Amino acid sequence: MFGEILLSNSLFGVALVAGFGAGAVLTRLLGSLAIRPKGKRADDLQHRIRALDADLRVAQRTSDELKVERDALAEQIVKTTTELSALKEQAASHAEIVRKLKADIQHECAKTSQLRLELAARAEEMVRTYVELREAKTELGVSQVGSNVDTDQIVRLQRERDEMSTKVEALRREMATLRRPGSASSLVLDADDDLLVDC
Repeated sequence: MFGEILLSNSLFGVALVAGFGAGAVLTRLLGSLAIRPKGKRADDLQHRIRALDADLRVAQRTSDELKVERDALAEQIVKTTTELSALKEQAASHAEIVRKLKADIQHECAKTSQLRLELAARAEEMVRTYVELREAKTELGVSQVGSNVDTDQIVRLQRERDEMSTKVEALRREMATLRRPGSASSLVLDADDDLLVDC
């Protein structure tokens, strides 16, 4: 678009300059070839030449202004083209960054899905381990209760044995006091604290 404006302005300026140049040449040619008429016709011709001269100066001034505008537009076009190129490069680099970010996001999404699967598997394993631990704790509790019962039974049996030993000792002493010499039968305790009768 800027190129078309620059081209049309350039063509317009060239055509304008060419027209003014042709007018100037034509004016000089007419001035040199024409015989200077006298009277009213000479005044009209002089008036016409001055008017053409003024038009030529106006056209020249307009041409200069248009040339200045054209140069300013050309500079603006160059500047805009440079900025456009920089923006295109920046857009290309941004597109590359976006492409890399999309690839990174896809990679991270895949990793996240894999980690979720691993987390679900670990959670399932933890639940299974927790259930096994509860079962083992229950079995241990039952076993401990059984062990406590056995321990209580052993303690009770030891207490009963101690009581029996005390009773046997008391009976032994009582028997020792009741024993008479020359009795047909006597009570004897062996090393295992059993009561034996000698006949």
